[in-house]
Amino acid sequence: MKFAYADPPYLGQGAKLYGDLHAEAADCDTLEWHAQLLERLSQEYPDGWALSASSPSLRHILPMCPEDCRVGAWVKPFCAWKPNSNPAYAWEPVIFRGGRKRTWRKDRSRETVRDYISAPMMMRKGFVGAKPPQFVRWIIEVLGVEPQDRFDDLFPGSGAVAEALQAWREAASGACQAPLFEDAC
Repeated sequence: MKFAYADPPYLGQGAKLYGDLHAEAADCDTLEWHAQLLERLSQEYPDGWALSASSPSLRHILPMCPEDCRVGAWVKPFCAWKPNSNPAYAWEPVIFRGGRKRTWRKDRSRETVRDYISAPMMMRKGFVGAKPPQFVRWIIEVLGVEPQDRFDDLFPGSGAVAEALQAWREAASGACQAPLFEDAC
């Protein structure tokens, strides 16, 4: 199966946060650009995809999504406290669609995936928005990705998603001796 994760510059933040890194960052500041991204995700990744957004942009982006999308939440127990922001921006919406159908076992040995993850922000100096490994593994679980599946990170930025995906694949293949969802790999 073929899946994707998109963590573009959030609506209205492209030029401000990433303009010095990418000449096209300002393009992400329009609803039209996000509509095109949603169309691309739906066309190229019919098996499933996830899209990170900001809480202020959710009311603009969600109406453009296909009706079968759902919204999950990345809750940040520790986050950046910005002056004059009350309440703090301590969560981010994740819009997701599709995914592998889960098979259930009578013994209930397979846990239900929650529609939220609580994980601290990743503090990568020099790059805003890097996602922590726990978040990436949650996206993998939400979509039902298996090690042999294709999983495209459409906005690789810091490389954190690729690192977490590689660690997860190594753990799943037995190359790493730590439990599947530990940070040790």
